[in-house]
Amino acid sequence: MNERMIQWLRRLLLCAATVICPLSIVHCFAQEDMRLRQICSQAESNMQIGRTDEARDTLLLHMNAFKGTLKRDALRMIAMSYLTDYDEQKAGEYVKMMLEVDPYYSVTTFDPPIFVDIVNKLKAGKTATVTTASNMEESLDEVPVPTTLITEEMIHNCGGRNLQEVLAAYVPGMNLIDCNDGINIAMRGIYSNMQEKILFLLNGHRLNSYLSNAAQPDFSMSLEKIRQIEVLRGPASSIYGGVALTAVVNIITKQGADVDGIFVKAEGGNHGQVRGDILFGKRYFDLDVLAWLSAYHSKGEQRTVDEEHQSNVVWGETVFPVNTISIGRIGRPNYDIGVQLTLKGWQLLYNVRYSQVVAPYTFASTAYAYDYDKYTTHKGIGPSLAGLTHHANVSYSHEWGPLNLKLSAFYDNENMTQYQVLSETPNSELMELMEFNSFGSEMYDIFERYNGLSRCITGQGQNLGLQLKGGYNYALGSDHKGSLVFGAEYSHFFLEDVRYRMGYDYVMEVYEGTTLRQYVIGHENSANASLQLKHQWRSLILNAGLRYDHKHRFDDTDANEWSPRISLILLQPKWNLKFSYSKSFVDAPYFYRVGNLMRGILQDELLMFVEGLEPERMHSWQLSFAGSNWLKGLHFEVNGFYNRGSDLITTNFINYENAARNYTAGAELMANYQRGRFSANLDVTWAHTFKSNITPNRDYYEVSEDAESDLRYGIINANNNTPAITSNLVLAWQATPRLKVHAHTLFESKQSTYYYDLNRACYALKLFYEYFDLADDDPRWDEMTEKYNELGDEAYTKKDMAARAIVNVGADYQIGKLTLGLNVHNLFDTRYDRSGTNTSLVPQQGRWWTVSASYKF
Repeated sequence: MNERMIQWLRRLLLCAATVICPLSIVHCFAQEDMRLRQICSQAESNMQIGRTDEARDTLLLHMNAFKGTLKRDALRMIAMSYLTDYDEQKAGEYVKMMLEVDPYYSVTTFDPPIFVDIVNKLKAGKTATVTTASNMEESLDEVPVPTTLITEEMIHNCGGRNLQEVLAAYVPGMNLIDCNDGINIAMRGIYSNMQEKILFLLNGHRLNSYLSNAAQPDFSMSLEKIRQIEVLRGPASSIYGGVALTAVVNIITKQGADVDGIFVKAEGGNHGQVRGDILFGKRYFDLDVLAWLSAYHSKGEQRTVDEEHQSNVVWGETVFPVNTISIGRIGRPNYDIGVQLTLKGWQLLYNVRYSQVVAPYTFASTAYAYDYDKYTTHKGIGPSLAGLTHHANVSYSHEWGPLNLKLSAFYDNENMTQYQVLSETPNSELMELMEFNSFGSEMYDIFERYNGLSRCITGQGQNLGLQLKGGYNYALGSDHKGSLVFGAEYSHFFLEDVRYRMGYDYVMEVYEGTTLRQYVIGHENSANASLQLKHQWRSLILNAGLRYDHKHRFDDTDANEWSPRISLILLQPKWNLKFSYSKSFVDAPYFYRVGNLMRGILQDELLMFVEGLEPERMHSWQLSFAGSNWLKGLHFEVNGFYNRGSDLITTNFINYENAARNYTAGAELMANYQRGRFSANLDVTWAHTFKSNITPNRDYYEVSEDAESDLRYGIINANNNTPAITSNLVLAWQATPRLKVHAHTLFESKQSTYYYDLNRACYALKLFYEYFDLADDDPRWDEMTEKYNELGDEAYTKKDMAARAIVNVGADYQIGKLTLGLNVHNLFDTRYDRSGTNTSLVPQQGRWWTVSASYKF
């Protein structure tokens, strides 16, 4: 046998060993897991035939070997065995141990009433914990800012179809808005065209884009994989830095042990909506595996619009009216695919998500119907807001006595497309207002002659970084204890490509050329460090933190921000009182800064005169009072806040400026009640904005000093797309062991929207040209002057939206491991509108219903 053959055999044996050894280990784990499951199954069989003592002894004998859901189920069966012996005290002890293994255990439809009462009683007295508020595990009573905890059961009870609807149902201060593009949400009156002011996390990993700061709470986020959602209501830059301007939403996924098998769900509805979910989870000793796949598609609700929003397309001498819009349409199916592996201190997370939402109307406040299917696609994407993101995170954590450390490496890759229909018909005035003539002199001819006008902006970028978090717990005598939490992070973002295309005649395109990419493609480096102290002296807690953020931008400028937070908490057995101050910021998105630069380049302006953008800032003061079990099963919280937002970014569709401000005060009530098989969750918010503007010109600030508002200058000084009063009531009732019903009622008081009306501005420009061409002795001179001045003063428009109550209902019926469900959104088919940033009124969905079937293997 020659030397080459020996080397080849060695490599073959090495490869075989590489494959076989891990498989052998997994096989051994699987065999042991199967043996323990058989023990549990046999014990359950013994319980069913009355051999409770034998079942209990067997489970107790193997208790140390059980892990995860097996241990939870074993403890549950032991508790049940004591109930058959009428020993409620012993049963309560094992239910308590069961809840320590799984604090979020929900009673099943087949649990006996006495077991349900014990679980509910212990859960009512057991304090739920969160980790988002201080980067450490703490009770809701101890968190430094008001925090909302949404459990898996609550997600189901509200009937929310996506993350946006779930958050709006339970989080005081959050309300739905519609900017025509995408699925969006506001927090205490602050929002933008895309969701850029709230930080979204997945198990602590940032989901917000590093290109646009956006994270859409839409159908690209599977709800089935979620164990709980932790929401910090207020600025949180002292811990999380940029983007955490108004709130933080941390989505905590289930563990593989929580699923313990395969869960599948399919649903369909009356407007072509189709959704499928697959969830796999297992725990093999120290290895926990969770994998999920979710996909959603909808044809949307077809709605006929009135003449105000109708496009009249002219072909030759024939006029073809376009008067139908699609509400809730999804382009290509949205999906969420991920896997999470946990082994002792190691954790690996990989997630890929795709989102695409079709706008009902044309661009911004033009708000005309258009024919979606006529427009060309870009890489398979039609007119819509779309994004494909990849998130990867690997971390290792370890504890050395009072010291704990966690080191993480993360990677993000994103592709963003903003493809907007500008006008279904020729519109040369829109071209001049938007300065699209910068693409070349041929744009005059294109916007004057052609139908099907559009623009498409695409960007691709990637980010990678390292993060270190740690904590040290200490005790100083019997009265003083606390912890120090520290962290540091470095990340590098690189914009790989950006394209700007103008479309006409539905399928034709004009490109921006190569000059643009030479200026805007680049990279940015960010670094930060934070320190937080939590110190408790008897019933008083001081929580103070400070974070420093530094970013070196692609244009060679720097952004530096200090973010402090301080909170005082008084703890009592049945109530607590909190006062907090915090400052937060969000740096101007790369996308906005590039937008300003693109305009300067395309207009051949000197780059030194292009408007630079600074971070947006928020100062917030909050005072809250919470009570627990004043009535059995009742918990509540009352919170007052004052937010002072400055340097907020606004736009006149041409460029972005740090010219807006928002001063808002309000009060929030959150309450939940649970008794037996009935639960109720209520939240009520009152908010009043007393100083705000949408103008991109700071010089107009002085106009508002002596007036309540002056809409001519974009001065509002009032709520904008935020109701004065918003309330949500979610009710759930386990009617029978098999049937559960739930309902959600949303009430919003009358609200108003203020925006720059492009249609009025275009008409004013058209009148101006006609006015300019009039002879001095033309009798129409005075009439045209009056019309033009009137329209010019009213380019900023106010429209009111009536108060509304939207009722959603649902029910689930369980047959063994099969669950059948029915959900009806907007039960009474209420017709109403919403609006958003520089957006006209957008019609909302009518009655949508879905039926579903799920099965647990």
